[in-house]
Amino acid sequence: MARRIGGRAGGGGSGRRSLLVLLAGLCLLPLPATADDAPTAAEDGDGPGAGTAASESEPDPLFDDLFDEEFVEQPTGYPDPLEETNRGVFAFNQQVNKWILDPITEAYRWAVPKPGRDAIYRFFTNLGSTKTLVNDVLQLEWKDASVTTARLVINTSVGIAGFFDVAEKVGLEGHESDFGQTLALAGTPSGPYVMLPVLGPSNVRDGVGTVVDGFFQPTYYILGPSNLIIGPTEILLYGGGSGISALDRHYLELKALEDSSIDFYAAMRSGYYQDRVGEIWSRRPEHRTHEEP
Repeated sequence: MARRIGGRAGGGGSGRRSLLVLLAGLCLLPLPATADDAPTAAEDGDGPGAGTAASESEPDPLFDDLFDEEFVEQPTGYPDPLEETNRGVFAFNQQVNKWILDPITEAYRWAVPKPGRDAIYRFFTNLGSTKTLVNDVLQLEWKDASVTTARLVINTSVGIAGFFDVAEKVGLEGHESDFGQTLALAGTPSGPYVMLPVLGPSNVRDGVGTVVDGFFQPTYYILGPSNLIIGPTEILLYGGGSGISALDRHYLELKALEDSSIDFYAAMRSGYYQDRVGEIWSRRPEHRTHEEP
């Protein structure tokens, strides 16, 4: 997914929770009466088992704690102290999606054949290779840096400005690397979850990283003042999670997630964190930790 799957601006686990609730309900249904179910002294409170029966009917504190932990609204590890504000921004983003981005994306998908859309996506990916290269170096990932350099040279020249991924055909696989990832590998905590207007899910660390990555893009230095126009255009077409080219690649999945989610905001938050954790740690096993990155 584009880094923030959905800049479409908001869970995992809803299906599993629904199943657990259903099973719990079935377990609580009364069993059919049988001949062996005659009242006993314990049930009448007259026998030695009366205390046991009474205690069995009392709530189990341990079970209640586990139940509460299982069905908490916010998953552990997804810090969202600004949830009320974030949900307001999310609602705004949903309206932007509904009235602006979705119609543009649908028109784009209708007007441009898939091979053309894929080529445009590759062009912007190649354009972002300088950002990836700088962060590879900052992370001391020399092998990745050499692969990124080779891909940039090959795809910019032979691949005609990156419209064709020739480097992949010769075995040079691409990867994502950004300043938010660099900060994470340096031990910087993520900070609270934030929903950015239009751009979608992020956190404080990645928000700072997005700004810094802007200085690693060649358009910032080549176009000068013109970048004030080209920059926002690039963001609209590709940047962030709400870029049209990025949205196009995940448009159907996002629609399916929205239609199937009881709480789309929570689903987007969960998806963002899972996607981001995977981006940070999957290719760097030597840096893995059990702590939240």
